[in-house]
Amino acid sequence: MGKRFVIGLLAVCLLSFCIQLALYPSLPETVPIHWNAEGEIDGWAGKWAALAMGALPFGLTLLLAAVPRLDPRAESYRKHRKVYNLLSAGFVLFFIGVAWVVMLSALDFNLPAAGLLSAGMGVLFILLGNFMPRIRPNYTFGIRLPWTLANETVWYKTHRVGGYGFIAVGIIFGVSGFFGAAGAAVGFGALMAMVAAVSVYAWAAYKKESKK
Repeated sequence: MGKRFVIGLLAVCLLSFCIQLALYPSLPETVPIHWNAEGEIDGWAGKWAALAMGALPFGLTLLLAAVPRLDPRAESYRKHRKVYNLLSAGFVLFFIGVAWVVMLSALDFNLPAAGLLSAGMGVLFILLGNFMPRIRPNYTFGIRLPWTLANETVWYKTHRVGGYGFIAVGIIFGVSGFFGAAGAAVGFGALMAMVAAVSVYAWAAYKKESKK
């Protein structure tokens, strides 16, 4: 990520955190931090947790900014920088959203938290799936399996197929979270099935390419 882009993301994180900091005195002594599949709160922490969640996007932004510099295939990031920037922004905004779900729930806003978080994950999956075919081979970002890392043709084939899989799972996640435990089971079941299918596809594609 370029310096301007990183600064822009950090500015968004700072704005969100400052608003949360202003609301901090209004929080109760304990805040919700986890919801079960039925959308019921089943985990609590001290009010400090709300600020910790608000600070998390800062660390995530810095980590995502460092990855391209640490990866041995840094050149790949220069070639798919726009895609990496867009997906990085998506991840950071998702965690800002998570922090606000915690904050607003603690302030007694009646939010369908489980559904909103599932929908947010669905949007991330769809975004990732849409741009996955444009991710260049690297060691830290994308579908990193032994077979994709060993063969660039397999990498691109797997990311093209995986892209469709992530979009499909994203649509399921976007809806399933609003239907309680049954919906959650469907969503995570679809995710596991997609991961298994893409892994088998990568293995089969590698075997095919190895025979050429």
